[in-house]
Amino acid sequence: MVKLRSILLIVIFLGQVFQSFCQEEDIFGITRKARPLKSESKVGNAFRSIQELFSFQVSSGAAYYVMNTRFYKGDGQVYPITQFQNADYGYFPLPDTLSLQMKQVILPTIEVGVRMNILNLLTLGAGYGWESTRLAPFEGSGYQFALQGTSIQATNYYASLGLVLYDASRRRFLLKQKYKKFNQANPDLKMRMQREYNQRIRQNYPWTVSVEGEVGQLNLIQNKKQLATTYQVNLSSLSNQLTYAGVIRIGYQLSEYASILVKGKYMQRYFVNGSSDFSSFPIDQAMYSFQVGVTMKVPGTKRCKINGCGVVMKHRHNGIEYRGSSIFNLQNRKIGQWY
Repeated sequence: MVKLRSILLIVIFLGQVFQSFCQEEDIFGITRKARPLKSESKVGNAFRSIQELFSFQVSSGAAYYVMNTRFYKGDGQVYPITQFQNADYGYFPLPDTLSLQMKQVILPTIEVGVRMNILNLLTLGAGYGWESTRLAPFEGSGYQFALQGTSIQATNYYASLGLVLYDASRRRFLLKQKYKKFNQANPDLKMRMQREYNQRIRQNYPWTVSVEGEVGQLNLIQNKKQLATTYQVNLSSLSNQLTYAGVIRIGYQLSEYASILVKGKYMQRYFVNGSSDFSSFPIDQAMYSFQVGVTMKVPGTKRCKINGCGVVMKHRHNGIEYRGSSIFNLQNRKIGQWY
């Protein structure tokens, strides 16, 4: 009896889902209408439909390093720590615990990556990041651990998972819910709200807001100093270290295929000082970065090359869809968007 009841519930649930799909509604950007063919063959059409899910991005900007380390009881004549404040009072032994910190702006940082769009709701991505700088000294409590002249480069291979919070599809959905309450209003108000709704729904909305989580593998390269010193600072990354980052991204569409982006990122990383001159000690780093870049979506629709065809919007020839404009132009332009 319990099994029969469970089967009936599953059948009813699947029936409701099937009914929802048959209504061909656009919920959160997931369209269920039949899409036009993009190629003469089924294989080509499938390939182009998958191809247009991918986009490439290049971005550059700056980062802000906050690095912290802690020394335990030692002697300043052994460790490369100098007293840069109150030096006139002579040498003082190091305290039992000494916290040091370094804050620095890093410029430039560069990232390249590829992303796959899933139903205009989720994104899967992978990329490569690069940064280079000369580290400033750590300071704290009047002491300084000198790192002047220490040039490093860091690379990061990462994978990302993103969630689209707001875009044109979400805007249309929210507008639909907002104006639904006027369906039961008096005829005059209902007609006025319907005209307003139709006007707003036809507006082009180019903004996209999304959040992403990243997991990456860090590789640190430190250039050798040209002048020999008593202590060689050897900043190195932990073996097999995974980095975790949170990203907020704001995009502005120039066309269906090209857009510009602004993104902020927070990443937590860890290092060690692996110099052979003294015992290694941990260094933790928080990185805040800001980047601006461009995103290019791979076009799945071919450019129309038929002589004499002057259509600049998306159109069809023999049932196959073509685009009549460059990927940098809006394909289905409305009034006020022609240029």
